[in-house]
Order: sequence, then C-alpha cells, then structure tokens
Amino acid sequence: MCGRYVSGSMTWQQYHDWLTGKAAPPPPDEPRRRRWNIPPTSLAPLVLNAGADRSLELARWGFVPHWWRKTLAEAPLVFNARSEEAASKPFFREAYRYGHCLIPAQGYYEWQGPKGAKRPFFITTERNEPGLCFAGLWSRVSLQDFSGITFAIMTRAAMEPIAHLHDRMPVILASTFYDDWLSGAPLVEAMQIDAAQLRSHEVGPAVGRVDAEGPELIEAFEG
Repeated sequence: MCGRYVSGSMTWQQYHDWLTGKAAPPPPDEPRRRRWNIPPTSLAPLVLNAGADRSLELARWGFVPHWWRKTLAEAPLVFNARSEEAASKPFFREAYRYGHCLIPAQGYYEWQGPKGAKRPFFITTERNEPGLCFAGLWSRVSLQDFSGITFAIMTRAAMEPIAHLHDRMPVILASTFYDDWLSGAPLVEAMQIDAAQLRSHEVGPAVGRVDAEGPELIEAFEG
C-alpha cells in the first residue's frame, strides 16, 4: 500500500535533467511541486513515453480509466494498483498494456501499530540517483469536472526489510529498467530494486496531517 509519498525539493528542471535529459521551464506554480507529504488527489510529476522520448507531466494521483463517462466526483478513489491483478482487472487492463509511467519520489510513508496509536515511518532506498521511481499506470481523461492525466502506483507484497511495517509496498524499479517499463514490458521481479537497498526510520506524528509540509517531516523521530 502507498497512501502518502515524498517528492522532496527537486525543481521541475531537476526532474527533467534526471529523467528526460531535456531543458524545460518550470511550471507557473513551481513552489507547489516541492512536496514532502503528497496524498491521493494531489497533482504530482510523472514520466511517460512521448514517441521516442520521455515526457514529464503533472497528473492527478487517483486513477480513472479513459472509458469513464461519469464525473470525477463519481469515480472511486483508486490510488494503488496491485501488480498481481492489474493485467487482468478491467479497471486497469488497458493501462497495463498501453499506459506505463514512472512516478519519481524520494520515498513514502507507512504507519505501523495498533489502531489509535499508529507510528509513521519513512521508507526510502540507498541509491546513486537523485531519487527513486515507482512503477505506475496512467490514463488521460476528459470529464465534466476534470481533464488531464490520472495515475495509480503499482504495489506488491512487501520485501522482508519492511514487511513488519505493512504487508504491501510500492513497486520500486531499478533505474536500468525504466525504459523497459515505459515501453510496456510486463512487470517482473528482475526489474525491481534489491531488498537490501531499502531503508526505513520512524518519523514524527506531524506527517499524519494532510496539510503538513516541509523537509522536517522525513527526519528521524527521537521522541
């Protein structure tokens, strides 16, 4: 499961430098792209294929299939797609064939513990790249109350280093397989990071507030 994630302090141009290699002016609302607490329904960067190149887009986190004809308000809030089911599930089936994307991030949050006393943890990876990328599915829709790109994060059974926090985790791709995933290759274990790269630490309770923001949210909690 992934219900909150972190894009961090990267600028629009830094995303382009890392993932497309192209120069691009920042969008007018650039400060809003620096996020340490992204919840579903937010706009966030994603990368998809645009012909022979990669394209960086802003998209709404909450997948809506292209064939949806009701309003966005009437659509179910679907922000994760189980990797074991996406290829055959009608809601995702076409996107799994034609709509692969990368969702750049610095990490994500998970909560652990009994109801009413859950503690938040920040989960990230040890890496050489500026960030990590979740495997995602995207769809472009034109609805009465929303027109644009929507996406879901692919999930899988949690790897052992973090399985005690939650039984599900996002699919985190190895950077050498970004192009394979974007070109429509089916997801296999070999395309994903090694479990030894995963890192986690407890963070403060402030991240539980949807409106909380700032780099201090991912700092280790000492209290």
